[in-house]
Amino acid sequence: MKTLKIIGKRFKIVTDAKMEDHGQCDSAKHVITLQGGMTKALLLDTLIHEITHAVDYEMNLDMTERQVHGVGSGLAAVFFDNPKFIDYLYTIIKGE
Repeated sequence: MKTLKIIGKRFKIVTDAKMEDHGQCDSAKHVITLQGGMTKALLLDTLIHEITHAVDYEMNLDMTERQVHGVGSGLAAVFFDNPKFIDYLYTIIKGE
């Protein structure tokens, strides 16, 4: 996936193998950068964490890093532990 729409804004998703952190969200530039070579579980956790930062910024929630981490890791765990949940959400979105 190259872009992701978050609260009406199109965020570019890029991978950087040289990146030291697992991920980074630049809400001003609408870019989420992910470290290359992560495991599936860590990639999912990191992506949801960075999406949470974007939502926090766009909604002006002023969440702490601890709150972002808790929400991101919690949601990632739900998605990772329940792969059929994504299909269920899709049926809700499509109204099936």
